[in-house]
Amino acid sequence: MSCCQLVGTIDPVGDYVLSVQIKSDTEMSKVGRTLVVGPTVGSVVVTGYATRHIHEGCPGRAGVTIPWMKKYDCDRNEVHLIFMGAGRSYISGDVESLASVYNGVVRYPILNVSAASGPTAIYEDTDQLDGFGLRYSGRPYSFDTSYSNGVRISMGGVGNSNMYLQSFSLQCNPGQVPIATYNLIFINTNN
Repeated sequence: MSCCQLVGTIDPVGDYVLSVQIKSDTEMSKVGRTLVVGPTVGSVVVTGYATRHIHEGCPGRAGVTIPWMKKYDCDRNEVHLIFMGAGRSYISGDVESLASVYNGVVRYPILNVSAASGPTAIYEDTDQLDGFGLRYSGRPYSFDTSYSNGVRISMGGVGNSNMYLQSFSLQCNPGQVPIATYNLIFINTNN
């Protein structure tokens, strides 16, 4: 493997994906003189453009956190991911063209102000809707957490197994292209 490789040659890094980071950890312990090796659980963080268009509306955000239960089957040396529901979701501001909360529960005002870049910085003063289940229609990967047994994402050439959405966030700022960030989990089946 060469240490000098061009980013543009990786399959999923194309029109919409900005970055991919893969980490994994193998469970292992030494019991006496015996090394016990378990499965490898990995995580993938993907950041990309939600659209090709500059956001012209007010600031906005959206996100979801999906609960997964990990169960280890020591007889088969396998980890099973058990889907625990549609996931706590939120939207705020001007994101309706890309995201919506399936089952809204409560709406409340939020304020997000920072003068770090000067007094002409744009701030967010809007309502946030919290609920369960997020529908996202943007790029690089659209999904709907409200009806499934977990969102699986295939990234063509990255990872060697199914990747399951753990969390997602969308950030829309006026004058910028909206950014989507995915946190995924996978079980390495090649141990």
